[in-house]
Amino acid sequence: MTKQAAVLTDLARMQAIASYDLFHPRLADELSAICRRTAEAVRAPMAAVQAVLDTATACLATNGGPADFLSDLGGAPNEMAICPTVVVTGQPFVAGDLGAVPAFADNPGVTGGLLRAYAGVPLMTRTGAIIGSHCVISPQVREFTERDLEGLAAGAHEVMAAFERYPLRP
Repeated sequence: MTKQAAVLTDLARMQAIASYDLFHPRLADELSAICRRTAEAVRAPMAAVQAVLDTATACLATNGGPADFLSDLGGAPNEMAICPTVVVTGQPFVAGDLGAVPAFADNPGVTGGLLRAYAGVPLMTRTGAIIGSHCVISPQVREFTERDLEGLAAGAHEVMAAFERYPLRP
């Protein structure tokens, strides 16, 4: 089993994802507001909250707007998504030009002009499980500053605080 498969299928991580009511309508509104603030802070056309499951990445919220292609898609298979990199490594992933990153150069989103720059940070539970990514995406090549990453990390903390307010009740 590859490291990616082992991390993404980890039972404790999957249970952590399942412990939240991720599709609660009020949570969706809160997450969209966080995405709007993050997009503004990072000066990015799109910000998103993504839950990385075992085989697919689910888009839970975006800031909306003309650059938003994720809301209509609802997510993507993990082999086409960028966010699993954040979950597998447990670290922020920043690429000012995804076309120059061999693992993503042939990605349909990159070759199709939907995403060219990406910065994502882990969404980590109190127990240390990484359940997804809070990310910003741009269709243009760009650089991300330390201040941008601080804004993204602040958004990720807000996302986790919002998740905590919506536990899934059995």
